[in-house]
Amino acid sequence: MGNSTDEIKQDIIDLKKLSAQTSRPSEKMRYLKGPWAMLVTVVGIISSLFHFYTGGFKPLTTMQQRPIHLAFVLFLIFIVFPSSEKQDKNKNPSLLDLFLSIVGAGSSLYLAYHYVTIVRRGGYMLTFDMIVGLIFLILILEAARRVIGKFIVIMAGVFIAYLFFGQYAPGMFNHSGYSLSRVVHHMYMTTEGIFGIATGVSATYVYLFVLFGAFLNKSGLTELFANFALALAGHSSGGPAKVAVIASGFMGTIQGSSAANVAATGMFTIPLMKSIGYQGYFAAAVEAVASCGGQFLPPVMGASAFIMAEYLGMPYVYVAAGAVLPAILYYSAVYFQVHLRAKKKGLEGVSRDRLPPLIAVVKLQGHLIIPVIVLVVMLMNQYTALFSAFCSILAVIVVSSFRKNTRMSINDIKEALVLGAKNVLSTAIACAVVGYVVGAVNLAGVGLLITHSIVRLGEGSLLLTLVLAAGASVIMSQGLPTTSVYIINATLIAPGLIRLGVAPLVAHLFTYYWGGISAITPPVALAVYVGSGIAGSDIMKTGYTAMRLGMAGYLVPFYFVYWPVLVTRAGASITEIALALLGGAVAVFCMAVVGENYYTRKLPLWKLGILIICII
Repeated sequence: MGNSTDEIKQDIIDLKKLSAQTSRPSEKMRYLKGPWAMLVTVVGIISSLFHFYTGGFKPLTTMQQRPIHLAFVLFLIFIVFPSSEKQDKNKNPSLLDLFLSIVGAGSSLYLAYHYVTIVRRGGYMLTFDMIVGLIFLILILEAARRVIGKFIVIMAGVFIAYLFFGQYAPGMFNHSGYSLSRVVHHMYMTTEGIFGIATGVSATYVYLFVLFGAFLNKSGLTELFANFALALAGHSSGGPAKVAVIASGFMGTIQGSSAANVAATGMFTIPLMKSIGYQGYFAAAVEAVASCGGQFLPPVMGASAFIMAEYLGMPYVYVAAGAVLPAILYYSAVYFQVHLRAKKKGLEGVSRDRLPPLIAVVKLQGHLIIPVIVLVVMLMNQYTALFSAFCSILAVIVVSSFRKNTRMSINDIKEALVLGAKNVLSTAIACAVVGYVVGAVNLAGVGLLITHSIVRLGEGSLLLTLVLAAGASVIMSQGLPTTSVYIINATLIAPGLIRLGVAPLVAHLFTYYWGGISAITPPVALAVYVGSGIAGSDIMKTGYTAMRLGMAGYLVPFYFVYWPVLVTRAGASITEIALALLGGAVAVFCMAVVGENYYTRKLPLWKLGILIICII
């Protein structure tokens, strides 16, 4: 008996229902209720409105904006995050947590309130300033430990210890050492330490774009991307895996955080992949690799595109244009490899009668893409990133009202404001701790020494130097959010490549790729952890599968160093760009075949050897 129209509609994949039935990844935040939940809601709304107002209407001076930003961050972290992951997440914050949140916020606001007085006395630090500053610096580390873990705290501790005990360091890294008051002053009362460029970016670009992502999420854009990808590729061989690549790529262009992207789209892509026969570890790996690519794909690149433009003194449009082609190569390699996997395993796609019709998706939800178009058009017309994000957030509210099914209520707007405040916490505190690293490098003057060491160890060989830079980038980036990854590598690693003649944008993108790929590189692979939590798969097996699927992330950076026209394109002819793109396409095709050891059938070793030579 044939299905009726109503029965067919009931069989269409319901993404909301699928997400609700899926086990969610472990969450570090407390599940607050009652007065505590109300407190976080009120503070979160105030925080988001403050950043929204200062981003679009009236930016404050540096030493007001950044301390106020960190005051909100510290207050929320000590309330929302327990002191240990073993603690019951349903348990309310203790009096100690409340005390730390108030003291942390107060020690940051102290600087914002007194900054004029401090400037008038020439930046001289009083004893009370030092006490408040020391408390602030300690609480920054404790907040980072709660949110991110021990690794970033240990890294910061190593650089702080170097400032105090540099007289015992070997060779050219030796210095006379600095007093406690000098270190506190540098880290707390200047823009060379905690309140440096990393926190500055967090307090402006990062916050507004995270808030933009929260509004897009509440308006239903994630569902639009997923439905669009389902309608486009869901029926093909291994369709759900291709859906994961497309949907996560779309969402990643705005969100840029690998782990957050996996949590958002993996809730429905991973169960879909498993439903047609993909093993759990492979499904989680596909989602992790697809989400990781969002860091590399303009327009936002996890807000790193704007930081890169500032570091290099280049227009944003130039940076975004340079990042496009390598990102396309990355996604092409992943897409083709999951296609080969489906052919190899004989996996079919989802039946067409279970997929949303493409025309219906566009009619019902297509208008939700307008805010993204507004953002891109404004950026391309050289409006500031802050004003572009500000207008795009307003556009989300206006555009969502075009249809009843997407219209944002007052409650949706409130939830988006709170979600934005919560989602920014991990990135904001990581950017603050990165201030210890950058501050120590600047104070001790070791930036040039590190650059010199990389060049010296590379012995003048570009390939050897690239390998050293790649290894250092991925190690330094373990467990860090996107913006922190870029700032550390731009400070410590990229200058060494530039000294060897690598174009500045190419050098920065190289270290950025190798830092970003740490999200899928064990042992600390945040995107993999989240995906494994959803799929219920073995973390290490998922991680090694993700490394194989994400092979392009490791190799494409080497490719565009040797073919810089893929990135810079300045003065290059159409023929040169076409040849570079063709070579890249051949390389990623070979990577996919080697990764699966399959084309139309399993390949013998000699053919694999030829493909590897083709890649090189």
